[in-house]
Amino acid sequence: MNTKISALRPIALACLLLTGSGASLAQTTAEPAALKTVTVRAKVETPDSLPAAAPGSRVATGARLGVLGNVGVMDAPFNVTAYTAEGIADMQAQTVGAVLRSDPSVRATTNEGHLVENFNVRGLSVSASSLAINGVYGLAPEQSTPTEMFERVELIKGPGAMLMGMPPSGDVGGIINLVPKRAGDTALTRLTTTVSSKSNLAVHLDLARRFGEEQRLGVRVNGLLSGGETWLDKQTKARKLGAIALDYRGSTWSAEADVYSLDNRVRKGVTMQPIIAGWTTVPKAPHGSTNFFYGESVFSNTSTQGLILRGRAELNAGMSVFASAGSAKHQYDGFIFGTRPVWLPANAASGNASGTVYNSWGEYETRSAELGLRAQSNTGAIAHQVTLATSWLGYEGGSRKNGTGAILNSNIFNPSPITMPPGGAASSFTQSNDDVMTAISLVDTLFFVDGKLQLTLGARSQQVEQKLAKYKQRALTPLLGLVAKPWGESVSLYGNYVEGLSAGTTVGTGYVNEGETFAPYRTEQIETGVKWVAGSLTQTVSLFQISKPALIVENNRQQLDGEQRNRGVEWHVFGQLNPALTLQGGVAYTKAQQTRTAKGVNQGKAQLGVPSLTVNLGGDWRLAALPGLTLSAQLNHTGAQWLSADNSLKLPAWTTLDAGLRYATQLANLPTVWRVSVSNLADKAYFDSAWGAGRVNVGAPRAVRLSAALDF
Repeated sequence: MNTKISALRPIALACLLLTGSGASLAQTTAEPAALKTVTVRAKVETPDSLPAAAPGSRVATGARLGVLGNVGVMDAPFNVTAYTAEGIADMQAQTVGAVLRSDPSVRATTNEGHLVENFNVRGLSVSASSLAINGVYGLAPEQSTPTEMFERVELIKGPGAMLMGMPPSGDVGGIINLVPKRAGDTALTRLTTTVSSKSNLAVHLDLARRFGEEQRLGVRVNGLLSGGETWLDKQTKARKLGAIALDYRGSTWSAEADVYSLDNRVRKGVTMQPIIAGWTTVPKAPHGSTNFFYGESVFSNTSTQGLILRGRAELNAGMSVFASAGSAKHQYDGFIFGTRPVWLPANAASGNASGTVYNSWGEYETRSAELGLRAQSNTGAIAHQVTLATSWLGYEGGSRKNGTGAILNSNIFNPSPITMPPGGAASSFTQSNDDVMTAISLVDTLFFVDGKLQLTLGARSQQVEQKLAKYKQRALTPLLGLVAKPWGESVSLYGNYVEGLSAGTTVGTGYVNEGETFAPYRTEQIETGVKWVAGSLTQTVSLFQISKPALIVENNRQQLDGEQRNRGVEWHVFGQLNPALTLQGGVAYTKAQQTRTAKGVNQGKAQLGVPSLTVNLGGDWRLAALPGLTLSAQLNHTGAQWLSADNSLKLPAWTTLDAGLRYATQLANLPTVWRVSVSNLADKAYFDSAWGAGRVNVGAPRAVRLSAALDF
């Protein structure tokens, strides 16, 4: 653990005890469009108000910071980005992974088209099981999460155990929070038809109405059906999504309910993730459309059903109580975890490779509950916003033994068809999780000098119980956040000290300390930065350092004494440079090092799988000569990254360009928006990322998507 960062923990906790509590952003500029605007809020009004879209409508002016509720970008002591439903529709992003591929601080560790979407944020992992809905983990669809039912995809960069607790998998790279759609003040009936390469057709209905006295009851229904061939040779995909969102706006209380069902069905193969361990240079990548293990019998299925209830009530002026409860059931079966051919250097020229096909089955269920109290008060000239909350999360499930076929030989560039092996017998089911996580948190944001100086202090006591492992440990994680606005609302200086939390492990057989259980370990972040608004453009520059413990083995003893340290700088921009040009994206530079290793082996060398330079910068340009027409483009660059801990094998850098256009018009007197997008415009063949030592992901080929959205 880095001693400079560790010294901040007692300071943050002491500040919390000493307190005794144990502005507006640029106005939204609406794009001239034929479709109805669903959300019409002007600013972040309260922690429960949905922040408005920023100028250009690609992202929002604020995001949910866990127990802090919704906070404006300029008031958040973190680097945050909230992608709006309108921006997601313009990207034609059908999954959360497709949305986050436009963020320079995020890189996928599974390739595009994979059934499971895993990420690195600031060089540290965030898995598909670590997505949250309204600040609660475990309730979002796992594997590849659809966007059609969500109003926002929010990203908080860096660890955040104080804000939302510990996710079931203990990931610490960042927080990905999803906000379900709600019925707006205007009735909506929108039908969107999409055709994607090669011939995958999707039909999405988005229906919203408000009923009753003062339109208090809202109903939002999202239904999706899709199917057909994809850009992966011979593969077909089908999706079914049904989501109903209810909300009631009382005079002093409100309630929400979300219920959804999602099914993904993939046939005849999945994307390729070659293993090239032993190579001294990275071989030429196959074309992204290559389907290594394909066949008529190959299948992959995932499904999730969820129910979420939320409520809020005002107790008196400045005080409110909130609560939520939810449950989600996740299932998968088939060829889930990707095609992993082993490609040896001796077969460089021929492309011959071999691998194993798995037939997997698993089932998990998550249940959660939350109860909290939020209060505003004053002590002299200091204003306080205090939140006290408690939460409970249960995570239970397991899997059957994989059905495994014989090792199959094929060719990276010219594959042969295969036969899917039978699945494991139901009697081979093994329960792997019966975990309970409980927490109580207290946080106070103090406002000095009319809000020009904001100090956020908090602490969360988190207990992790893994019943199967007879593991039960508790840890206290603090938060120290600071926002200063010395020159008014257009400039914010900010900083934070925050921790991520991961469950400790129990040492297995073969070590002298077999059976020893480690306490939950903390990943520590210190960050500082500046945000400023110039006209309708908002920019952020962040400096950060994250120190994450790692298991190492010395003298046949496993111990939590290793460390990975990531240091970086990020520049992010969103909004309108002028009325015709909208910008979104940025640049990130990350230096990830192995700072403490067993016997000093590889110490000081770069961490594998973390590129130093990443760029995602896009824009929309409205053509004045043809009202309603907007051109878009995005540059994507990922720098070189090491594929081995000893830094002997490096994955080359790559750059792609995406382009598109949209046209807002009338079709048979119906407001209509046509959208066309082309990703990987040059059809580049490349390896886009690593998923382990000597393990790479094949980048997606050129893909075209055409859609028409009609408002009835």
